[in-house]
Amino acid sequence: MSEYQRYEFMTVDRPLTRAEQAKVDALSSHIKVTATHALIEYHWGDFKHDPIAVLRDFFDGFLYWANWGSPHFALRFPHGVLPADLIDNYDCDDLVTFTKSPKWDILEMQFGEMESPDQWVEYDLGSLIGIREELMNGDLRALYIAWLASQRFIWDNDEEEDAEDGDYWDEEEEEEENEEGDDELRGVPAVPPNFGKLTAAQRALAELLQISQELLLAVARHSGSAPSARKDDFAAWVELLPQDRRSEYLVRLARNEPGLSHLLVRELRKLRLGQTGAPLVEGERVTYATLLAESNALQEAIEREKREREEQERLRHLQDIHDHVEVHWRHINKLVERSSSSGYDEATSLLVELRAAAEQFNELQIFNARFHDWIQGYLRRPALLQRLRMRGFAVPGA
Repeated sequence: MSEYQRYEFMTVDRPLTRAEQAKVDALSSHIKVTATHALIEYHWGDFKHDPIAVLRDFFDGFLYWANWGSPHFALRFPHGVLPADLIDNYDCDDLVTFTKSPKWDILEMQFGEMESPDQWVEYDLGSLIGIREELMNGDLRALYIAWLASQRFIWDNDEEEDAEDGDYWDEEEEEEENEEGDDELRGVPAVPPNFGKLTAAQRALAELLQISQELLLAVARHSGSAPSARKDDFAAWVELLPQDRRSEYLVRLARNEPGLSHLLVRELRKLRLGQTGAPLVEGERVTYATLLAESNALQEAIEREKREREEQERLRHLQDIHDHVEVHWRHINKLVERSSSSGYDEATSLLVELRAAAEQFNELQIFNARFHDWIQGYLRRPALLQRLRMRGFAVPGA
Protein backbone atom coordinates (compact mmCIF):
# COMPACT_ATOMS: atom_id res chain seq x y z
CA MET A 1 0.00 0.00 0.00
CA SER A 2 1.29 3.46 -0.84
CA GLU A 3 1.99 6.04 1.85
CA TYR A 4 -0.94 7.99 3.26
CA GLN A 5 -0.93 10.72 5.91
CA ARG A 6 -3.85 12.84 7.06
CA TYR A 7 -3.73 16.09 9.08
CA GLU A 8 -7.07 17.55 10.14
CA PHE A 9 -7.91 20.71 12.11
CA MET A 10 -11.24 22.11 13.35
CA THR A 11 -12.51 25.22 15.10
CA VAL A 12 -15.34 25.11 17.63
CA ASP A 13 -15.53 28.38 19.54
CA ARG A 14 -15.36 30.69 16.54
CA PRO A 15 -14.74 30.52 12.77
CA LEU A 16 -11.51 31.66 11.16
CA THR A 17 -11.40 35.15 9.72
CA ARG A 18 -10.51 35.59 6.05
CA ALA A 19 -7.03 36.70 7.06
CA GLU A 20 -6.59 33.58 9.21
CA GLN A 21 -7.85 31.35 6.43
CA ALA A 22 -5.28 32.88 4.10
CA LYS A 23 -2.47 32.19 6.59
CA VAL A 24 -3.59 28.58 7.03
CA ASP A 25 -3.97 28.12 3.28
CA ALA A 26 -0.34 29.19 2.81
CA LEU A 27 0.92 26.37 5.04
CA SER A 28 0.73 23.68 2.35
CA SER A 29 -0.12 23.24 -1.32
CA HIS A 30 -2.11 20.15 -0.29
CA ILE A 31 -4.38 21.94 2.16
CA LYS A 32 -8.14 22.50 1.88
CA VAL A 33 -9.38 25.30 4.15
CA THR A 34 -12.80 26.57 5.22
CA ALA A 35 -13.78 28.91 8.03
CA THR A 36 -14.06 25.98 10.45
CA HIS A 37 -11.93 23.20 9.01
CA ALA A 38 -8.60 22.37 7.39
CA LEU A 39 -7.54 19.08 5.82
CA ILE A 40 -4.15 18.03 4.48
CA GLU A 41 -3.60 14.65 2.81
CA TYR A 42 -0.23 13.34 1.64
CA HIS A 43 0.56 10.33 -0.50
CA TRP A 44 4.19 11.39 -0.46
CA GLY A 45 6.06 14.11 1.39
CA ASP A 46 5.19 15.56 4.77
CA PHE A 47 3.74 18.60 6.51
CA LYS A 48 6.56 21.11 7.07
CA HIS A 49 5.08 22.84 10.11
CA ASP A 50 4.49 21.92 13.73
CA PRO A 51 0.81 20.89 13.84
CA ILE A 52 0.54 21.77 17.54
CA ALA A 53 1.72 25.30 16.79
CA VAL A 54 -0.93 25.52 14.06
CA LEU A 55 -3.51 24.24 16.53
CA ARG A 56 -2.50 26.80 19.13
CA ASP A 57 -2.63 29.70 16.67
CA PHE A 58 -5.83 28.91 14.79
CA PHE A 59 -7.87 25.86 15.81
CA ASP A 60 -9.53 23.98 18.69
CA GLY A 61 -8.88 20.40 17.60
CA PHE A 62 -6.27 18.42 15.66
CA LEU A 63 -6.01 14.82 14.46
CA TYR A 64 -3.19 13.07 12.59
CA TRP A 65 -3.00 9.49 11.45
CA ALA A 66 -1.17 7.54 8.76
CA ASN A 67 -1.68 4.21 7.09
CA TRP A 68 1.10 2.80 9.29
CA GLY A 69 -0.53 4.11 12.49
CA SER A 70 1.01 6.84 14.73
CA PRO A 71 -2.24 8.52 15.88
CA HIS A 72 -1.88 12.05 17.25
CA PHE A 73 -4.91 13.80 18.77
CA ALA A 74 -4.87 17.20 20.47
CA LEU A 75 -7.36 19.75 21.79
CA ARG A 76 -6.96 23.43 22.58
CA PHE A 77 -8.72 24.98 25.56
CA PRO A 78 -8.94 28.53 26.87
CA HIS A 79 -6.43 28.81 29.69
CA GLY A 80 -7.83 27.78 33.04
CA VAL A 81 -10.98 26.09 31.77
CA LEU A 82 -9.55 22.70 32.74
CA PRO A 83 -7.93 22.11 36.14
CA ALA A 84 -4.18 22.76 36.18
CA ASP A 85 -3.63 19.29 37.67
CA LEU A 86 -5.79 17.59 35.03
CA ILE A 87 -3.46 14.63 34.36
CA ASP A 88 -1.39 14.63 37.56
CA ASN A 89 -3.00 11.37 38.69
CA TYR A 90 -2.54 9.68 35.30
CA ASP A 91 0.69 7.76 34.68
CA CYS A 92 0.91 8.15 30.89
CA ASP A 93 4.70 8.28 30.40
CA ASP A 94 4.59 11.45 28.19
CA LEU A 95 2.16 9.80 25.76
CA VAL A 96 -0.50 12.15 27.11
CA THR A 97 0.54 15.70 28.04
CA PHE A 98 -1.20 18.86 29.23
CA THR A 99 0.69 22.02 28.34
CA LYS A 100 -0.41 25.32 29.86
CA SER A 101 0.28 28.82 28.52
CA PRO A 102 -1.14 32.28 29.38
CA LYS A 103 -3.84 32.10 26.70
CA TRP A 104 -4.31 28.48 25.69
CA ASP A 105 -3.87 25.04 27.24
CA ILE A 106 -3.20 21.99 25.03
CA LEU A 107 -4.17 18.41 25.85
CA GLU A 108 -2.18 16.12 23.57
CA MET A 109 -2.31 12.37 22.98
CA GLN A 110 0.55 11.18 20.79
CA PHE A 111 1.22 7.49 20.11
CA GLY A 112 3.90 7.71 17.45
CA GLU A 113 4.92 4.04 17.68
CA MET A 114 1.39 2.61 17.66
CA GLU A 115 0.91 0.49 14.56
CA SER A 116 -2.21 0.64 12.42
CA PRO A 117 -4.92 -2.01 12.90
CA ASP A 118 -4.91 -5.06 10.65
CA GLN A 119 -7.86 -3.75 8.64
CA TRP A 120 -8.00 -0.33 7.02
CA VAL A 121 -9.87 2.18 9.18
CA GLU A 122 -10.46 5.85 8.39
CA TYR A 123 -10.62 8.28 11.29
CA ASP A 124 -12.02 11.80 11.25
CA LEU A 125 -11.75 14.65 13.73
CA GLY A 126 -15.47 15.35 13.61
CA SER A 127 -16.20 12.10 15.44
CA LEU A 128 -13.76 13.07 18.22
CA ILE A 129 -14.23 16.81 18.68
CA GLY A 130 -17.11 16.31 21.14
CA ILE A 131 -14.52 15.19 23.70
CA ARG A 132 -13.49 18.84 24.08
CA GLU A 133 -16.88 19.91 25.42
CA GLU A 134 -17.14 16.76 27.55
CA LEU A 135 -13.83 17.48 29.27
CA MET A 136 -14.82 21.09 29.91
CA ASN A 137 -17.99 19.75 31.55
CA GLY A 138 -15.93 17.54 33.86
CA ASP A 139 -16.44 14.23 32.01
CA LEU A 140 -13.08 12.45 32.31
CA ARG A 141 -13.93 9.20 30.53
CA ALA A 142 -11.91 10.18 27.44
CA LEU A 143 -8.89 10.88 29.62
CA TYR A 144 -9.25 7.45 31.21
CA ILE A 145 -9.35 5.87 27.73
CA ALA A 146 -6.09 7.66 26.90
CA TRP A 147 -4.60 6.29 30.13
CA LEU A 148 -5.63 2.77 29.14
CA ALA A 149 -3.90 3.21 25.77
CA SER A 150 -0.72 4.52 27.39
CA GLN A 151 -0.67 1.67 29.91
CA ARG A 152 -1.12 -0.88 27.15
CA PHE A 153 1.79 0.71 25.27
CA ILE A 154 4.02 0.78 28.37
CA TRP A 155 3.00 -2.80 29.26
CA ASP A 156 3.82 -4.13 25.79
CA ASN A 157 7.21 -2.39 25.77
CA ASP A 158 8.07 -3.77 29.22
CA GLU A 159 7.21 -7.30 28.07
CA GLU A 160 9.45 -6.91 25.01
CA GLU A 161 12.33 -5.68 27.17
CA ASP A 162 11.88 -8.58 29.59
CA ALA A 163 11.94 -11.03 26.68
CA GLU A 164 15.15 -9.47 25.33
CA ASP A 165 16.85 -9.44 28.74
CA GLY A 166 15.81 -13.00 29.55
CA ASP A 167 14.11 -14.25 32.68
CA TYR A 168 16.32 -14.42 35.73
CA TRP A 169 15.88 -13.92 39.46
CA ASP A 170 17.41 -10.85 41.05
CA GLU A 171 17.12 -10.51 44.84
CA GLU A 172 17.61 -6.72 44.85
CA GLU A 173 15.07 -6.25 42.07
CA GLU A 174 12.54 -8.41 43.93
CA GLU A 175 12.99 -6.31 47.10
CA GLU A 176 12.43 -3.14 45.08
CA GLU A 177 9.26 -4.56 43.53
CA ASN A 178 7.97 -5.55 46.97
CA GLU A 179 8.55 -2.01 48.21
CA GLU A 180 6.82 -0.59 45.16
CA GLY A 181 3.85 -2.90 45.74
CA ASP A 182 2.63 -0.59 48.47
CA ASP A 183 2.44 2.22 45.91
CA GLU A 184 0.94 0.21 43.06
CA LEU A 185 -1.99 2.63 42.83
CA ARG A 186 0.26 5.63 42.32
CA GLY A 187 -0.53 7.08 38.91
CA VAL A 188 -3.70 4.97 38.68
CA PRO A 189 -6.74 7.21 38.16
CA ALA A 190 -10.17 6.53 39.57
CA VAL A 191 -12.56 4.81 37.17
CA PRO A 192 -15.03 7.48 36.01
CA PRO A 193 -18.76 6.92 36.45
CA ASN A 194 -20.93 5.70 33.56
CA PHE A 195 -18.02 4.03 31.78
CA GLY A 196 -20.39 1.39 30.52
CA LYS A 197 -22.26 4.05 28.54
CA LEU A 198 -19.56 5.81 26.54
CA THR A 199 -20.53 8.65 24.22
CA ALA A 200 -20.02 8.40 20.46
CA ALA A 201 -16.89 10.58 20.70
CA GLN A 202 -15.44 8.43 23.49
CA ARG A 203 -16.09 5.26 21.50
CA ALA A 204 -14.34 6.87 18.51
CA LEU A 205 -11.32 7.65 20.72
CA ALA A 206 -11.22 4.05 21.96
CA GLU A 207 -11.22 2.89 18.34
CA LEU A 208 -8.46 5.35 17.39
CA LEU A 209 -6.28 4.17 20.29
CA GLN A 210 -7.18 0.51 19.66
CA ILE A 211 -8.70 -0.24 23.05
CA SER A 212 -10.39 -3.64 22.89
CA GLN A 213 -14.06 -4.06 23.70
CA GLU A 214 -13.11 -6.62 26.35
CA LEU A 215 -10.91 -4.07 28.16
CA LEU A 216 -13.67 -1.46 28.02
CA LEU A 217 -16.09 -4.01 29.48
CA ALA A 218 -13.63 -4.85 32.25
CA VAL A 219 -13.38 -1.17 33.19
CA ALA A 220 -17.17 -0.75 33.06
CA ARG A 221 -17.54 -3.45 35.73
CA HIS A 222 -15.67 -1.17 38.14
CA SER A 223 -17.59 1.96 37.16
CA GLY A 224 -20.50 3.24 39.20
CA SER A 225 -23.46 5.24 38.01
CA ALA A 226 -23.19 9.00 37.73
CA PRO A 227 -24.84 10.93 40.57
CA SER A 228 -28.46 11.71 39.84
CA ALA A 229 -28.56 14.89 37.82
CA ARG A 230 -29.97 17.92 39.56
CA LYS A 231 -30.96 21.03 37.74
CA ASP A 232 -28.31 23.71 38.19
CA ASP A 233 -29.91 26.68 39.92
CA PHE A 234 -27.43 29.27 38.68
CA ALA A 235 -29.76 32.16 39.51
CA ALA A 236 -29.59 31.19 43.18
CA TRP A 237 -25.95 30.11 43.18
CA VAL A 238 -24.66 33.36 41.68
CA GLU A 239 -25.70 35.01 44.94
CA LEU A 240 -22.92 32.99 46.59
CA LEU A 241 -20.31 34.92 44.58
CA PRO A 242 -18.77 37.95 46.28
CA GLN A 243 -19.73 41.22 44.59
CA ASP A 244 -16.23 41.93 43.33
CA ARG A 245 -16.11 38.47 41.76
CA ARG A 246 -19.38 39.10 39.93
CA SER A 247 -18.05 42.39 38.61
CA GLU A 248 -14.89 40.66 37.42
CA TYR A 249 -16.93 38.10 35.47
CA LEU A 250 -18.98 40.86 33.82
CA VAL A 251 -15.84 42.66 32.67
CA ARG A 252 -14.39 39.43 31.28
CA LEU A 253 -17.70 38.72 29.55
CA ALA A 254 -17.59 42.12 27.89
CA ARG A 255 -14.13 41.24 26.59
CA ASN A 256 -15.56 38.02 25.08
CA GLU A 257 -13.11 35.85 27.00
CA PRO A 258 -13.10 32.28 25.60
CA GLY A 259 -14.35 29.58 27.91
CA LEU A 260 -15.67 32.02 30.48
CA SER A 261 -19.03 30.27 30.90
CA HIS A 262 -17.28 27.00 31.80
CA LEU A 263 -15.12 28.76 34.37
CA LEU A 264 -18.14 30.42 35.95
CA VAL A 265 -20.17 27.20 36.06
CA ARG A 266 -17.29 25.32 37.66
CA GLU A 267 -16.84 27.98 40.32
CA LEU A 268 -20.56 28.12 41.09
CA ARG A 269 -20.76 24.35 41.46
CA LYS A 270 -17.79 24.38 43.83
CA LEU A 271 -19.44 27.11 45.90
CA ARG A 272 -22.66 25.12 46.03
CA LEU A 273 -20.79 21.95 47.00
CA GLY A 274 -18.96 23.81 49.74
CA GLN A 275 -22.23 25.16 51.09
CA THR A 276 -23.89 21.74 51.26
CA GLY A 277 -20.79 20.07 52.66
CA ALA A 278 -21.41 17.01 50.46
CA PRO A 279 -18.25 14.91 50.13
CA LEU A 280 -16.82 14.13 46.71
CA VAL A 281 -17.22 10.43 45.93
CA GLU A 282 -14.20 9.06 44.08
CA GLY A 283 -14.47 6.03 41.86
CA GLU A 284 -12.56 2.79 42.33
CA ARG A 285 -8.87 2.76 41.44
CA VAL A 286 -7.89 -0.40 39.59
CA THR A 287 -4.43 -1.25 38.25
CA TYR A 288 -3.96 -1.90 34.56
CA ALA A 289 -2.65 -5.39 35.36
CA THR A 290 -5.95 -6.23 37.04
CA LEU A 291 -7.99 -4.78 34.17
CA LEU A 292 -5.89 -6.65 31.62
CA ALA A 293 -6.35 -9.96 33.43
CA GLU A 294 -10.09 -9.38 33.65
CA SER A 295 -10.30 -8.42 29.97
CA ASN A 296 -8.38 -11.56 28.98
CA ALA A 297 -10.81 -13.65 31.04
CA LEU A 298 -13.72 -11.89 29.34
CA GLN A 299 -12.24 -12.55 25.93
CA GLU A 300 -11.79 -16.24 26.75
CA ALA A 301 -15.38 -16.43 28.00
CA ILE A 302 -16.68 -14.72 24.86
CA GLU A 303 -14.69 -17.06 22.61
CA ARG A 304 -15.87 -20.09 24.60
CA GLU A 305 -19.49 -18.99 24.31
CA LYS A 306 -18.99 -18.46 20.58
CA ARG A 307 -17.59 -21.97 20.16
CA GLU A 308 -20.48 -23.40 22.16
CA ARG A 309 -23.03 -21.56 20.01
CA GLU A 310 -21.32 -22.77 16.85
CA GLU A 311 -21.29 -26.34 18.13
CA GLN A 312 -24.97 -26.14 19.06
CA GLU A 313 -25.78 -24.80 15.62
CA ARG A 314 -23.74 -27.58 14.01
CA LEU A 315 -25.60 -30.22 16.00
CA ARG A 316 -28.98 -28.71 15.13
CA HIS A 317 -27.98 -28.73 11.47
CA LEU A 318 -26.88 -32.36 11.63
CA GLN A 319 -30.11 -33.28 13.40
CA ASP A 320 -32.09 -31.67 10.60
CA ILE A 321 -30.11 -33.62 8.01
CA HIS A 322 -30.60 -36.84 9.95
CA ASP A 323 -34.34 -36.22 10.14
CA HIS A 324 -34.59 -35.70 6.36
CA VAL A 325 -32.12 -38.24 4.99
CA GLU A 326 -34.36 -39.46 2.17
CA VAL A 327 -35.10 -35.91 1.03
CA HIS A 328 -31.37 -35.22 0.76
CA TRP A 329 -30.65 -38.43 -1.15
CA ARG A 330 -33.37 -37.57 -3.69
CA HIS A 331 -31.95 -34.06 -4.07
CA ILE A 332 -28.44 -35.48 -4.60
CA ASN A 333 -29.75 -37.70 -7.41
CA LYS A 334 -31.35 -34.71 -9.13
CA LEU A 335 -28.14 -32.66 -8.83
CA VAL A 336 -25.98 -35.42 -10.29
CA GLU A 337 -28.38 -35.97 -13.18
CA ARG A 338 -27.74 -32.40 -14.30
CA SER A 339 -24.24 -33.49 -15.35
CA SER A 340 -22.92 -29.99 -14.56
CA SER A 341 -19.99 -28.77 -12.49
CA SER A 342 -22.25 -26.82 -10.13
CA GLY A 343 -24.49 -29.86 -9.71
CA TYR A 344 -21.54 -32.11 -8.89
CA ASP A 345 -20.20 -29.53 -6.39
CA GLU A 346 -23.51 -29.22 -4.56
CA ALA A 347 -24.11 -32.97 -4.57
CA THR A 348 -20.64 -33.59 -3.10
CA SER A 349 -21.25 -31.01 -0.35
CA LEU A 350 -24.54 -32.66 0.56
CA LEU A 351 -22.89 -36.09 0.69
CA VAL A 352 -20.27 -34.65 3.08
CA GLU A 353 -23.07 -33.43 5.35
CA LEU A 354 -24.89 -36.76 5.19
CA ARG A 355 -21.67 -38.52 6.18
CA ALA A 356 -21.14 -36.10 9.08
CA ALA A 357 -24.70 -36.66 10.31
CA ALA A 358 -24.25 -40.43 10.06
CA GLU A 359 -21.04 -40.21 12.07
CA GLN A 360 -22.72 -38.03 14.70
CA PHE A 361 -25.56 -40.55 15.17
CA ASN A 362 -23.35 -43.68 14.97
CA GLU A 363 -24.78 -44.69 11.58
CA LEU A 364 -21.61 -44.40 9.51
CA GLN A 365 -21.65 -48.08 8.52
CA ILE A 366 -25.19 -47.71 7.15
CA PHE A 367 -24.17 -44.57 5.21
CA ASN A 368 -21.06 -46.23 3.73
CA ALA A 369 -23.08 -49.21 2.54
CA ARG A 370 -25.69 -46.99 0.90
CA PHE A 371 -23.02 -44.79 -0.68
CA HIS A 372 -21.27 -47.88 -2.10
CA ASP A 373 -24.50 -49.01 -3.75
CA TRP A 374 -25.33 -45.50 -4.94
CA ILE A 375 -21.97 -44.75 -6.58
CA GLN A 376 -22.19 -47.84 -8.81
CA GLY A 377 -24.58 -45.98 -11.08
CA TYR A 378 -22.15 -43.08 -11.65
CA LEU A 379 -18.77 -44.75 -12.22
CA ARG A 380 -18.58 -43.26 -15.73
CA ARG A 381 -18.67 -39.68 -14.45
CA PRO A 382 -14.99 -38.86 -13.83
CA ALA A 383 -15.69 -35.24 -12.84
CA LEU A 384 -18.01 -36.40 -10.06
CA LEU A 385 -15.65 -39.17 -8.98
CA GLN A 386 -12.73 -36.73 -8.77
CA ARG A 387 -14.71 -34.44 -6.46
CA LEU A 388 -15.70 -37.34 -4.23
CA ARG A 389 -12.12 -38.63 -3.98
CA MET A 390 -10.95 -35.16 -2.96
CA ARG A 391 -13.46 -35.20 -0.09
CA GLY A 392 -12.28 -38.57 1.17
CA PHE A 393 -15.01 -40.85 -0.17
CA ALA A 394 -14.17 -44.48 -0.96
CA VAL A 395 -14.74 -44.53 -4.71
CA PRO A 396 -14.23 -47.82 -6.60
CA GLY A 397 -11.06 -47.75 -8.68
CA ALA A 398 -9.52 -44.94 -6.57
